[in-house]
Amino acid sequence: MRDFYILLAVIFFIVSGVWLYNYLKERKVERLKSLSYKVYLFEKGKISEKEILKETKGTPFYPYVLAELRKYEKAYESIEDKDFKNFFKERVLSDNYLKGEYKKVLEKAKDFSEEDFNFPSFKSLEAFSYQKLGKKEKALSVWNSIKEKYPATYFSNLAEIEIFLLKGAAK
Repeated sequence: MRDFYILLAVIFFIVSGVWLYNYLKERKVERLKSLSYKVYLFEKGKISEKEILKETKGTPFYPYVLAELRKYEKAYESIEDKDFKNFFKERVLSDNYLKGEYKKVLEKAKDFSEEDFNFPSFKSLEAFSYQKLGKKEKALSVWNSIKEKYPATYFSNLAEIEIFLLKGAAK
């Protein structure tokens, strides 16, 4: 009889554990749905910047909200996933480029490796920055390396056009 009660207790704990797991999972899903709706309201201008940042801090929505606010540096710092982080790092460089901070782009571009999925994009930003700084030879060198390493891609085609334009501008 004692074994029977032990078996019932084990079954009770297993069922309780499964129920608790499902309950907590469902609560998390509901919280994310609620946050998703708040992000939607923020996008429509019905929730303030301060409020949405407070609500989303520490959630998957936080980098998105920061990106919407054009706070790319903060978004980059808040991400842990390597590929996603590299995506935001590229966005930070693009933002620096658009602001005319070409030297900053060149400094940060050294942090990337060829294993990064968006390396050709980084290199393109580097080449464009050299062009803006008037360093045509360095720009040509970068464009040539992109053309060689990534044949038959968008970046190769872009490199060919830029090489043509730079060589034509040199004449």
